[in-house]
Amino acid sequence: MALSAPTGPASDPAGDASPRSAAADAAATEAARRGLGPLGWIVIGGLTTVLAAGFGILYMHVGQTPGISAQTTTWNVRDASTVEVSYEVSKPEGERVRCTVDAFDGNFEVIAQRQIVVPAGRKRIAGVETLTTPRRANGARVRDCAAA
Repeated sequence: MALSAPTGPASDPAGDASPRSAAADAAATEAARRGLGPLGWIVIGGLTTVLAAGFGILYMHVGQTPGISAQTTTWNVRDASTVEVSYEVSKPEGERVRCTVDAFDGNFEVIAQRQIVVPAGRKRIAGVETLTTPRRANGARVRDCAAA
């Protein structure tokens, strides 16, 4: 009786396993190890959503003074040395607020500015300021409002 060498893997006594099925099994095992699975994706998605919402809330409030809002309504360059600025400031009724009204040139350099004070007792004020400038202004604004 002659002994012959086995032709297939040791786990396959019939010897009919093909090299293609072994490669497919190895690829399936590798894919199963690499994937996060549904729970992993849900956890990552939840953390990403929470972080994005947190950064969004921070971004909305950066640079703002709570309860004080300033808005430039219009500006009008009258001539080469005068600009008129219309503005509105809203604030808490009992608070005194100081704002800066300025005019700027084509390079956005401030060429004239004036401090305005919104007195306590009024929640909202609308005003007009005329600024004298050393050269022609391209625009004007109200900015940097804070409690005085």
